Amino acid sequence: MDTNKNNNDDVEFEERVKLLKSYIERVTNGEAMEDVQKDFKDNFSNVAAKEIAKAEQAMMAEGVPFEQIQKLCDIHSVLFHDMTDEERMERLKEEMEAHKQLTHVKEEKIENFDDKTSKKCIEYKNTQGHPINVLCEENIAIRDLLTNVDSVMDDDSSRNNLLEQLLGVKIHYNKKDELIFPLLKDKYDYPGPSDVMWAVEDEIMDDLKCLINEFDEEKLKKVLKRMEEMIYKEENILYPLCVDNFTDDEWIQIREDMDIYGPCLIEKLPVWDKTSESEVEFEVIDDKISLPGGTLSLKQLRAMLNIMPLEITIIDENDINRFFDEDENKLFKRPKMALNREVYSCHPPKVMKMVKGLIKQFKEGSRDSMHVLSQVQDQKALVNYYALRDENGEYLGTMEAVLHLNSIIENVEKGKMGPIDL
Repeated sequence: MDTNKNNNDDVEFEERVKLLKSYIERVTNGEAMEDVQKDFKDNFSNVAAKEIAKAEQAMMAEGVPFEQIQKLCDIHSVLFHDMTDEERMERLKEEMEAHKQLTHVKEEKIENFDDKTSKKCIEYKNTQGHPINVLCEENIAIRDLLTNVDSVMDDDSSRNNLLEQLLGVKIHYNKKDELIFPLLKDKYDYPGPSDVMWAVEDEIMDDLKCLINEFDEEKLKKVLKRMEEMIYKEENILYPLCVDNFTDDEWIQIREDMDIYGPCLIEKLPVWDKTSESEVEFEVIDDKISLPGGTLSLKQLRAMLNIMPLEITIIDENDINRFFDEDENKLFKRPKMALNREVYSCHPPKVMKMVKGLIKQFKEGSRDSMHVLSQVQDQKALVNYYALRDENGEYLGTMEAVLHLNSIIENVEKGKMGPIDL
């Protein structure tokens, strides 16, 4: 064994760790990212990605906070800037191999970004309505927005409008954060994109909000550069990783869920012919209730109805009281003997006419809700009435939901934000 060589390797490794720590410290202390990136490129452009990852892993083992190590995400991206497409692809293969070592992903779950993956990415990018197509179309619009910055820099109104549009990129980020990252992290054992990219996105959004309140041209340029680099990371690292792992069914579900978030800087989300209106699924097996939104046990349903900060009453399509929540401290008392009896018998004559008129409107479809401010003794309340309808709009009954207001009003008047006691 060549002990001299081993000793030299150990020394080189220790030097790499020291250098990476120094880069993080310099950025943390406010030094220009471009200056740190230049030194990083001078020292690490010929170092294999797995060696950089090994050094990062050693830093984490020493207790260096992840929030500091994530700064290397931006520093490290400089290695891609001057490469050809072939060089970038080779480097990305090394990056994914390094990721395996850094996050302990099982060997069989790693596939390099080969020609097959590249072709598949291009296919998805050109398939109208596929999630990759949607995200890439939005990236084109984001790039266009970034290139228009100089033209509005001298006009305060136009500049603020641009900043508001840039904040709207959060819609694009949300699609990744809530549809892609959890799947990569929880099912496919890739925590890296979620832990790093999501954190960088939050920093970008925070900086944009600060710029609206206190504009700084140099700071804006840095934010714009981070947004440009985020696009590159998405299209050259994140999307190929997803293509390597996600199933057709997962892509379909992602596309269907994208409708919740809406378009980002494009007129509308393109339709994918593989998706269709999902049929409403409803079944009860044993104690499990399956709905389009997921599954609940009967115990969970009961606990949910009883813990909600509302007094709930359900009247069926024939105007019969069918359900009261079990809270004994109701503002409006609901005796159990009133269950399975006509709702009108529970109201005094002066109110009965209003109740009949409201339910008639619900049945006719001319009204879907009504909200009444009320007060019983010292407690103010908002009494909400809602028409219950099925997926075809057929009337199923009426729900009354009473919300107590005193504690809410008190907290609002005190200007409280964040967690409160109700």
